[in-house]
Order: sequence, then C-alpha cells, then structure tokens
Amino acid sequence: MNILVVNWTWYPSGGDWTYVEHVSQLYSGLGHQVVPFSMKDERNYASNYSEYFIENIDYKKLNKRSLRAGIKVVSKSIYSVEAQKKLEALLTTTNIDFAHINVIHHYITPAILKTLKERNIPIIWTLHEYTPICPESTFISHGQICEKCFAGAFYNCVTHRCKKGSLLASTVAALENYAHRALNYYAYVDYYVCPSKFLYQKFKDFNFFPEKLVQLYHGYDYQKIEKAKSKKAVVSEKYIVFTGRLEKIKGAHTVLEAMKFMPDVQLKIIGSGTQEASLKAYQQQHQLDNVTFLGKLNKTETLEAIADSQFAICASEWYEVLGFTVVEAMALNKPVIGANIGAIPEMVIDGQTGLLFEPGNAVQLAEKIKQLLDNPQKVTEMGIEAQNHITRLINDGCHISGLRNLIAGL
Repeated sequence: MNILVVNWTWYPSGGDWTYVEHVSQLYSGLGHQVVPFSMKDERNYASNYSEYFIENIDYKKLNKRSLRAGIKVVSKSIYSVEAQKKLEALLTTTNIDFAHINVIHHYITPAILKTLKERNIPIIWTLHEYTPICPESTFISHGQICEKCFAGAFYNCVTHRCKKGSLLASTVAALENYAHRALNYYAYVDYYVCPSKFLYQKFKDFNFFPEKLVQLYHGYDYQKIEKAKSKKAVVSEKYIVFTGRLEKIKGAHTVLEAMKFMPDVQLKIIGSGTQEASLKAYQQQHQLDNVTFLGKLNKTETLEAIADSQFAICASEWYEVLGFTVVEAMALNKPVIGANIGAIPEMVIDGQTGLLFEPGNAVQLAEKIKQLLDNPQKVTEMGIEAQNHITRLINDGCHISGLRNLIAGL
C-alpha cells in the first residue's frame, strides 16, 4: 500500500516526531510505501516528495501585533489553500491507499481532510495534543489547568488570553476552532487514535466523535534502548535525571525548587527551551551547585545519560498525552518519580514502577526523591518492574496489530 503520513515537520521536533518516524519505519518494514506530506524546512529529512510540501509559516508575526500580518496568518491557519493545492497535485501523481494524520493544526490545517475524503481515501488521525477541544492545545491557561472551553465555548480562550497571554494569538486560536467546527472537517476522519486512556477519556468527555475514538498505545524502537544499556558506564558519580523541554508545563522549575531541600543530591537536566535562562538564574540565585544543565543532547547521548542515572523525574504540569521520556527511562530499568497528571499514572504505577507526586508540589517531590534514595534495593526492584510494565504497554506488536485492525475496517 501507499500510505500518506502527514505531520507539520519532517525532522525531529518532539514526541510527535518520535512517533511519526517510528510508525513510518513500521509501515516500511511491512513492505508499504510511506508518502510524506509536511511543511518545508531546512531541517527536514530528505524526501522524494518534498516538492509537494507547503511553505514554512512564521507564527512569530503574531507577536508583532500587526493586524495585517495577523489576518494573513489566521487565514492560513484556518484553511490552507496552498496545502489543499499541493495535496491535490500529489494525489494526482501518486495513488494513496489511506492517510495517517498527525499534527497538522495551524500549518497544514484540517482543510486537507476534505480533499482526501473527496477522493475516497480512508483517514486515521493519531492525536498528539488537544487542539480540537482546546484552542490553546494544552488545557493550560496562565500556568493553570483550564477546561473552560468545554462544549465548544472557545470564546473563553479570548477572554482569558490563554494563548501566550496575547489577545491576538488567543483570538486566532479561538477562530480556528470555531471555523473547523462549523466547517465540520473533523467528520471526514474515520478513526481517531488516542495514545493513552487519559486522552481517550478527555476527548470522549468533550463529546468529540466518541464513536470514532480508539485507544491504542504507541509502539517504540527498543533497539535504541538496548544499545544504551550496552554502553552503560561504571560511574562513581550518583545522580538523578530530568529530561524534557524547559517550558513551564514540563515542571523543571518544580524540580529545581525541590533541589533546595536536597543539597546532597546531584541532578542532571537534559533539554532546552524558553525557560532555560530563568532556570539557570534560579540555580545561581539559590546556589544549587548540585544541579548541572547538560543542554539539548542527541538521542544516543540522552539515553546513555539516563542509563547511568539512579532514576528519572517527570514533573509535567499539563495533561501529558503519553511522554516518551518516561517510556525511555522505564525501558532502561529506571523507576520514575512522576507527576500525578495526564497519562503519567498509566506508566508510573505508584509504589511499583515508580512514585507519584502532586504536580507542582516541590516539597512532596523532595520527599519522594529521599524515599527512593534511602532505599536502593527498592530502586532496583522498581526498575525491573518498570521495564516489564512499559514494554508490555508500549510495544510494536500491539500497535501495528491495532493499526491493521483499523485499516481492515476502512
């Protein structure tokens, strides 16, 4: 089969790309032809179909508060005429058996769904965030969980300026959701694949095509994990690790605050983001000499750093969809201290594969860290159970079998 795989980037850009790259490899391994459709970028992986990719869209224009620039961007984010025309050109030259959609909002836009359906191409959409039911996409407003847009009340995004604290950006986001709902693009999708039980239930609670929702955990390439294990160093230094984007919703600030109570615990932070400077300033202000920022590492370096650690921390403060950083740590036989939010508790079983703490509660996090450090035997036992649990939950066999069942029903 020729499978159209659609995503806003065709280069490593986060958890969505981790999935897109791997599922593309799974399709190819089964003898199918993957046909990518994405946005142009100098960081993209080479593709024979890049001529059909859409031009890059710069959303930083919204921050300039230019009404004219804003109108141009919002028109593209609601309905990309370019994406529609480029896709039509691609479909004219290449026969597509079914389409697998990933992250397309704001860039490629759901307008392509109509184009696909007009050609009777079945559509599966793997959900990586919450944009169809939350204009801000993360259910976070000014640092707090917010579900005020329930039942399509997207105007709340504007009144509360949820998107970047900007009236213009928030208005654009709300208009997108109103337009897509009015145009009923989402009805063209045959199945929505939900990577976690939490995300599945959240979309169901919001009455988003409940009859089309299917819960199916991701697959994962554990060969990378085995390579990292084989290179595991014998280190005298003992440390714990935090891996993730340095953004407010990922909770790195809570981890740093917890370190104030743990001066003898070494913490390594892997990642970069908009909060990096403020986090480093906080470290200096509070003389946290036990914290080391490693910056953004490649996948191999990251896995090896986790493999040499005692355990990992996932301190997210948003409705985490799944969290490949948790998957990787657990696959490396590391228990995880995770925030009790989103899909994290589906992986971190409290007292078995790790420990849970209240999101944003630095004191409680410090207590959980001490609890594990004081019981190295428990760390070992939890690490073994973590590896067993995550490979049962997240594996290629179950994932591709689930996709095959969906495809067979199209």
